[in-house]
Amino acid sequence: MHDAAAFFDMDLTIIWENTGRSSVRFAHSLGLVSNSDIIVSALKMFLYRLTLLNIEKWYENSAHKLTGLSIREMQDFSSQWFETMVKNTIYKEAAQLIDDHQSIGHRVVIVSNAMDFIVQPVAKTLGIADIICTKLETRDGILTGKLIKPLCYGTGKRDYTIAWAEDNNIDLKQSYFYTDSHFDHHLLEVVGFPVATNPDIQLKRTARKNNWPIIYFKKIPAF
Repeated sequence: MHDAAAFFDMDLTIIWENTGRSSVRFAHSLGLVSNSDIIVSALKMFLYRLTLLNIEKWYENSAHKLTGLSIREMQDFSSQWFETMVKNTIYKEAAQLIDDHQSIGHRVVIVSNAMDFIVQPVAKTLGIADIICTKLETRDGILTGKLIKPLCYGTGKRDYTIAWAEDNNIDLKQSYFYTDSHFDHHLLEVVGFPVATNPDIQLKRTARKNNWPIIYFKKIPAF
């Protein structure tokens, strides 16, 4: 007998902050990135929303900039960033929904195209043991500057989730997926209970066309 899971996207689904943009802002506050990096980050987020950005190239460039840093350094940065920029943007209703799924025995999983050290503090705070996310190549605990492909994005997010479900005896047709983004339609289409959560315009249209539930969270922090 297979079990059920509840999969959650992270940015704008569990939290109302964009982790890519906020991590760059936090790095800027520490003097780690320049003013031009802030401008470029904002421009790329704008292009991303318009589906005009090569996501893989963007991530490759970001990964390259981290070459030589240790996993420990990235974890320390992410911990500080989370406490300063993100913890108070976790939706209270999202945290409650996660608790509800856990209370009935569902495996709860964060599925995000963010890098693993960015996802980990959010998952830990919410008591989530399982994450599926974009990862960077390491050698002896040091980042090599290379991505592990494919990204956890689009069909990659779907394929990683299908593989994880098979490895963990999870029935996707009995499982849920909550996301705000139309870029996640590949994964929404393979679970039994897709839920458009704080959806963007394109996802809202798709959800209405397919009679998927649409929910919205108020910006009330869980912590």
